[in-house]
Amino acid sequence: MGDNTGPTSQDSSLAGGILRKMHIRISKIAWTGAILVVAPASVFLSWYARLQTRSTRPVYLPVSLTTGEVKSSDFKTNLSGQYTLTVEAKKTIPFETLNCLLGVSTLSEPKCDHVSAVKARWMLTDSGKAIHQGTSDTDDVGTWSQDTIERELGTFWLQSGHSYTIRTQSLIDGGSLAPTDPHLKIEIHPDYYEGNAFLGYFLFRWCKWIGIVGCAILAFSGLRWAWEKRELRQGHSNVAGG
Repeated sequence: MGDNTGPTSQDSSLAGGILRKMHIRISKIAWTGAILVVAPASVFLSWYARLQTRSTRPVYLPVSLTTGEVKSSDFKTNLSGQYTLTVEAKKTIPFETLNCLLGVSTLSEPKCDHVSAVKARWMLTDSGKAIHQGTSDTDDVGTWSQDTIERELGTFWLQSGHSYTIRTQSLIDGGSLAPTDPHLKIEIHPDYYEGNAFLGYFLFRWCKWIGIVGCAILAFSGLRWAWEKRELRQGHSNVAGG
């Protein structure tokens, strides 16, 4: 009787069983890596998508600032937080003149040849009930950007889902600001943007590094699967040729 040097059905069954065990073990490693890639990406993208749907400026209303009352339409916000009420003016007239007309305080405190054109009182209502009110006399904070200057009139807390109305009454004729296209604006406090920038930076870095670990685990599982499969085939060939 001659020796049977070819692989037997028992050898093939044994090899198949080993491959299945290898596949299950390495699949668990690969799934761990995939989760570490997908989960952080989903967290960051969900946070960013939610951020884009927030209403940060519920009121942006052109005003003439002439004597009289201006009432906004009812508005809601889907973002609870501290908001500022401001008058925004474009830089279409000399910078110092615009600062003086808006009545904002500056570090240099320039001598103004123009009397402030902003003198008003305001009232915020929630479903018709007055909840906040104030006057321009108690606030002269300015905000400067590339194209505009804003004069703050007041701050207040808005609750998501509530129905609000803002009323402002100009007590003097502020028509001298007409060339600057003045707007009445309610916008989330600047601290909100700073906080989100801070949170976004660290959330992105956290998600990135966890994702890198996940990618490394996926690469490791793929290489290990290929190596163990090659070793098994080589061992099986040695047995079959022995």
